[in-house]
Amino acid sequence: MISLTGKHATWAYIVARVKVMKRNLIPSDEYRKLLNMSFDEIIRYLEETAYKKEIDELAYKYSGPRLLDYALTLNLGRTYKKIQDVSFGLAKEIITEFLKRWDIWNLLTIIKGKMVGVSLEEIEESLVPVGSYTMDFWKSLIPKEIDEIIKTFEGTPYYEPLSKIGQVPLSEIDDELYKIYYSRIIAMRPSELALKLFVDFIKMEIDIKNIKTILRLKREDVSVDEIMKRVIPGGFELTTEECGKLAAMPWDELTKSLEGYWFGKGIEIADKDLSRIEIQFDKVWMKTVAKRASNYPISILPVLQYMILKKIEVDNLRILGWGKWNNIPKEEIETQLVIL
Repeated sequence: MISLTGKHATWAYIVARVKVMKRNLIPSDEYRKLLNMSFDEIIRYLEETAYKKEIDELAYKYSGPRLLDYALTLNLGRTYKKIQDVSFGLAKEIITEFLKRWDIWNLLTIIKGKMVGVSLEEIEESLVPVGSYTMDFWKSLIPKEIDEIIKTFEGTPYYEPLSKIGQVPLSEIDDELYKIYYSRIIAMRPSELALKLFVDFIKMEIDIKNIKTILRLKREDVSVDEIMKRVIPGGFELTTEECGKLAAMPWDELTKSLEGYWFGKGIEIADKDLSRIEIQFDKVWMKTVAKRASNYPISILPVLQYMILKKIEVDNLRILGWGKWNNIPKEEIETQLVIL
């Protein structure tokens, strides 16, 4: 848990380092070119970017979209680790707390991989070793049986949800683990501006996750009680009570009421494709973060903004690569990209 009494970190240093890293992000107008390339052309393009090292490292073992997948994951992990390594003081504490979401990702990746018989090597290539645990720790878990992996987390908040594996759907365990992650952060009582900005950032992210969940489950005609089980408490504007009200509304009333929330302004819900609606929410989210970061240029916000933008880039490149490999029309691929 982050200390609430820590001294102010030297934000100017970490923000300056991140600003340099941000220049390596692929410009939004480049996606138009990438959409017109073949899969092999995309790989060659990426060999001229920050992803060259990872592609070259893995090219002797993998090819096709699997090479792209693992190279992107390796680069993302190294990027986040670099941010951790160059930060110090309160900045490092906040960044590490933010990155603990990857503890859950790694844990679920190992468990799901073992359940479906993915090779140990491929599981390892999918890990992002940032957050609380080292790569050596995760590698030590990969050969173990699932029961042994669960036992490793005895005494941690993750143990109770993990102990239900085999008794309830894995999606429920997934939800419970991420609720633990978010609840730990929103339980903080920030006495410093840096922490307040971080907690508010996380609360706004919860709003985005919850509205996506509510809309998706409403479309599937899931009951209000079931929807509320999936909701993450502690949003910025979407309190649990607000989520309950939205979940109980008919579709038309629900979509109309979104205009009253920070994330609903300018959203076009007429589109029946939920994935396109979700991308609109992601864009509003990132524009809001960008605005808040510009209001607090020497703070944790530009760092968090970059980390989210990097993840969006990796997701976009993954969608592009798999789409091209499977000969999906470029117009269809484009609808799945978050281009800011």
